Amino acid sequence: MAKTIKALTDTQVKQAKIQDKAYKLADGSGMYLYITKLGAKSWRMNYVRPITKKHATMTLGLYPDVTLAQARQQRSEIRALLAQGIDPQQQKIDDKREQELLSNNTFAAIAEDYMSRKRNVSPATITNNNRQLKRLNKHIGEIPITDIKPIDVLKACRTAEVQGYYETAIKMRTIAGQVFRYGVQTARCERDITQDLIGALQAPTTKHHPTIIDPKELGILLNAIDTYEGSFEVRTAIKLMPMLFVRAGELRYALWDDFDLDEGTWTFTPRKTQRRTGLSLIVPLPAQAIEIIRELSLHARSKYLFPAIHTTVQPMSENTMNQALKRLGYDGTKQTIHGFRATARTLIVEKLKYLENLVEMQLGHNVRDMHGRAYNRTIFLDERREMMQAWADYLDELKATID
Repeated sequence: MAKTIKALTDTQVKQAKIQDKAYKLADGSGMYLYITKLGAKSWRMNYVRPITKKHATMTLGLYPDVTLAQARQQRSEIRALLAQGIDPQQQKIDDKREQELLSNNTFAAIAEDYMSRKRNVSPATITNNNRQLKRLNKHIGEIPITDIKPIDVLKACRTAEVQGYYETAIKMRTIAGQVFRYGVQTARCERDITQDLIGALQAPTTKHHPTIIDPKELGILLNAIDTYEGSFEVRTAIKLMPMLFVRAGELRYALWDDFDLDEGTWTFTPRKTQRRTGLSLIVPLPAQAIEIIRELSLHARSKYLFPAIHTTVQPMSENTMNQALKRLGYDGTKQTIHGFRATARTLIVEKLKYLENLVEMQLGHNVRDMHGRAYNRTIFLDERREMMQAWADYLDELKATID
């Protein structure tokens, strides 16, 4: 006949005294209070594992943190699992793993992981992406990525859209899509749900950068640039922009190591396309540019040609050159720094009669041959060198014709 075990009372548990050695006070169905010889009390439960049929013990918690009633509740839950053939210890491990997975599977956690692995991305892009993720995290950051629905992302993006920040809303959806695709790649979600949002956000109005294409007006601007009274580095930068017509960010991040003034070349990978193609762009430097850059080298104080004013470890800010144009009377409605690219493209083709494809190649755009294959930007160097020198000479002529 099985031994009958009398259930414990709260008073018995509370008044259990220290003895010379550890002992147990049984409560029935395998559960007992274990008292060490130092007086520590803990709830434990013996059971038989469903599959192996081996005896095992689970610790249910320390007393008084876990009361008698709470320990009995755990015992009931364990017995229910055993009745279903489930090992409660394994279930506990699985639950903990699932919880850890969920805590590491939030949108914010995956986004942080994704951003930490990005390489060959400009600091400006990283800053911009983090800004959009901060906006997204306010709404979906703490939600497990598998629980996020397209409407959740849409609502987050529309917080920017309703403020009139249409480009920001689009950027938020874009970076969210990158995070979801990374989640798919790392087996933390099944698909990129932002694909369902294509067309759901209002498209921003396309803004063309104001561009001067009248030769006389351009000559006036070039003379004004020569008289700029700001810092020497800023004046040098805005003198080179119309001559080299690279992207503003490419000039701001230009490194001394990328220049060979003896060969008259500047070789770098355009930041806008480096992840897609990785192709370098060679900018043939006209004699005028080489002279300007040699003078600048006498004042070099950083690995960048154009470091920020207050630090040498960061490049000039993205607004510095446009602000310089503004001080010269060009407030963004007449000409922008980026607009020099369109200026060069138009006038080199229309006035100097060079082939459009040659200009496009120098702009760093993908130019395809008759078979649809993209030209490598390092070819046609002699032709582009001639074109760049002719363009610099033309700019000098425009300045000379202005009284």
